Amino acid sequence: MPAPGDPPPSVARKENRAGGATQISYVPQPSPRLATRCQIDVHEQHQRQDGRKTEEMRPCHLRLGAVPHATGSAYIQQGQTKIFAAVFGPRQAADRTSATAEGMISVDLHFAPFCSQKFSRDDNDKRAALYSAILQRSIESIILLDRYAKTIFDINLLVIEDDGAALTAAISVASLALADANVEMRELAAGVTLHLTKSADPEHPRAFILLDCDGVEEEELREDSAVLHIGFCSSKRKLCLMHSTGPTPSDHFERMVMLAKDAAEVISNEMRSCLERRATRRAAKRARIMQECENAMLLIQDAVEPMRIEGSGADLAFPDPTVPRGSKIPDSGELATQAVVDIDEPMSDLITLKS
Repeated sequence: MPAPGDPPPSVARKENRAGGATQISYVPQPSPRLATRCQIDVHEQHQRQDGRKTEEMRPCHLRLGAVPHATGSAYIQQGQTKIFAAVFGPRQAADRTSATAEGMISVDLHFAPFCSQKFSRDDNDKRAALYSAILQRSIESIILLDRYAKTIFDINLLVIEDDGAALTAAISVASLALADANVEMRELAAGVTLHLTKSADPEHPRAFILLDCDGVEEEELREDSAVLHIGFCSSKRKLCLMHSTGPTPSDHFERMVMLAKDAAEVISNEMRSCLERRATRRAAKRARIMQECENAMLLIQDAVEPMRIEGSGADLAFPDPTVPRGSKIPDSGELATQAVVDIDEPMSDLITLKS
């Protein structure tokens, strides 16, 4: 992990040709100076079941427009953790007493009944209430609510598979869905989860940090392990979310925050790239539709020969097929006189027969 002033970390990318999106895997380079101060052996590598390094993220897949009828939506797959986010609104506050000078948001996170086998439905309901409250405060800090007075945004999140780091993945996908809905925000927020645990050797216990643990790793962690959830705004370099559980010494806490910052910057860059790709596709589609409309109008103009009305200078886009080509089109006065003559002619014949 690079300390301030060190070279930027390396990022391994894998192209997913089926979906056209990019999967990212973060592999930072540890800083010996910071590791010495934190008394962590940077050369010691904890063996993870999936073959990753201790400071390596799982592959992350991002997609926009996942929910068709929503104002903005996004989908994230981080390892086997899969979350949908949909934004609806802004809508007018139903209760006038609840309407304030600033806008409001309503965050509702749900765990699908089949998302995890290690949590019961009651546990998922409790976690959903806790995560919704944390995300509510975090998202409020990044949206410019003063520009949406007396309105409400509804942010719905559905965790269809929970394999670890659901809270931080939720804030990333919620931020991406808000950007897709063109909601004015201060910054995109990217979430990272880290665990601090110790080695199994009782004689020489060594503390090490695990970045982005999956569900199996979370189950096998020691009881005295600590977890830290970070939501970071890379451009502003500010935190919008910090939630910790378990004992975290100050020296290890500093290293965990620095590692989370670097990982969040990589995720934020990929989120911006995802938004840029979607904007480019929308612009190309709009230009293609406009070109098709212009071509269709040219075909119509070529197929229909305009006829000019004498005296008025107006063009007929669709000429009357019963009028011979090149003949003079009568005006309204001539048509009225002809109609009177046509009506009077049979009446004169009738009068002659009676006399």
